Amino acid sequence: MKKICFMLGVCLIFASCRANDVENSEIKTFRDDVLVTKDAYESDAVRYRQNISVKNQGEDFVTYEYKDVRIDELAPLAIKYCEDNSQNKTAYLREIVLYRNNLRRATFDCISLAKDE
Repeated sequence: MKKICFMLGVCLIFASCRANDVENSEIKTFRDDVLVTKDAYESDAVRYRQNISVKNQGEDFVTYEYKDVRIDELAPLAIKYCEDNSQNKTAYLREIVLYRNNLRRATFDCISLAKDE
C-alpha cells in the first residue's frame, strides 16, 4: 500500500511539473475580459530568425548555431544552402556540438550521393 501511495505521489509531482512547463511557453493576456493565449513567437519564421545563425561556411560545408529549434527544422536550411552553393550535392549532418549557454552547433557537409562512375 505504501508503494502505491508513493508511486501516485511521484506521478502527481511529474504531472504538475509538466503542466507548469506548458504554461510557461505561452503568453496569457486578458482582452475584453477574455483570456487569450498565444505562443511566445508570432510565427516559425520569427523563431528561426531569432534562434539560428550561420557561424561558419564554405563551399562544401555550413555550420549553424541554434537554440529553441529542433535539428529536423534546421536541416532544410542546410539542404537549401548546399543546393545554392554546390551543384548536385545535398546536406549531410556531420556533427552536433553543445556550445556555451545551451547553444548547439550543427555542421552539415555538402556531398554528392550519386555514385561516381
